Amino acid sequence: MHTRSTSTPLRKIILLTLALTLTPGMLLQAQSDAEAREDSLKMAEALHLQSQITFQVTATGETRPVKTNLDDDAADDPAIWVHPRRPGKSLILGTNKKAGLYVYDMKGRIKQFMPTGRINNVDVRNGFRHQGREMALVAASNRTLNAISLYLIDPRTGIMTDTVANIPSGVDEVYGLCTYHNRQTNRFYAIVNGKNGVVEQWEITSNDNDITWSLTKQFAANSQPEGMAADDRTGLLYLGVEDEGIYVVNLNDPQPQLTLLPQSTSETPAIRYDIEGLALFNHAAHTYLVASIQGNFSYAVFNVTGQPRYVGSFVVKPGCIDGIEETDGLDITTRSCGGKYKQGMFVAQDGFNTNGTKAESQNFKMVPVSKILPLLK
Repeated sequence: MHTRSTSTPLRKIILLTLALTLTPGMLLQAQSDAEAREDSLKMAEALHLQSQITFQVTATGETRPVKTNLDDDAADDPAIWVHPRRPGKSLILGTNKKAGLYVYDMKGRIKQFMPTGRINNVDVRNGFRHQGREMALVAASNRTLNAISLYLIDPRTGIMTDTVANIPSGVDEVYGLCTYHNRQTNRFYAIVNGKNGVVEQWEITSNDNDITWSLTKQFAANSQPEGMAADDRTGLLYLGVEDEGIYVVNLNDPQPQLTLLPQSTSETPAIRYDIEGLALFNHAAHTYLVASIQGNFSYAVFNVTGQPRYVGSFVVKPGCIDGIEETDGLDITTRSCGGKYKQGMFVAQDGFNTNGTKAESQNFKMVPVSKILPLLK
């Protein structure tokens, strides 16, 4: 792990000073379609709103920066692959939406890079049987091909294959993606959405020689979605619609309907649009959903067991490693990833990666789940 100075970059000092002096009128003026990286007033507003969230954690690890131009918005979405027998050999998959897909080890070092296109979102499921062996199935939205790119991880070696298939999508531009393993039927799926709101569900099968796929479901949101997470036990899909809230879809229904998740809109003070990455995790017999909230650089947590409810929000502030701002994608697990992540890991894309006073290309930050669990009490 490469550690970092706790000193704050001059740019952030200036923006934070501006944030603390913003008037209500200036805050209203900052409301625009521009993201924080495109608008200094929007950045200051987000930092001001972030300062109002009291539950704070710090990262203890980070990945190497993605290889791209310094100012590129390139890193986007991570996924955690938990090794079924050796937790310390788990992996982080991270997208570079300008170039391809990274594979990192638990110390954030690059193990592999797949230059397979402009990869936006990625997800993974264990237990996919191919060529007589159980593999991990990796799916990613490939904007170069407007397709779902598939890869496999061999648990024996911890090595990810190159692309084993590209599923051509019918959405206007592939964007958000998640995988889904229906535990009752033992069927595997990749679910992708487009910028026009259309969502496709593809079943992925293997006859031990070839991987095949078929479109099994299609529906649409009212506006642009991105982050998605599917619950393998219940068949519920959580769909983040950037400027609206989080919707719940029952994938077992022949004609799925979108139902708004309670307290997931801006009526909850800590939720400031855009809603981006989503991920599910289990703890103490409950299932939780975490969402990245770009409008105030925070993460909202919901208990989705029984009657869903908003639990609270947290932020990742500077420690031995810099904090996180403007997260796109994230992932979380409460399964052991070894070492400091024995209770699990939270990993999120950092939109403003810095090393002391020096800006670097974007990367992914790692937080022990043990730091987040007190929020659930």
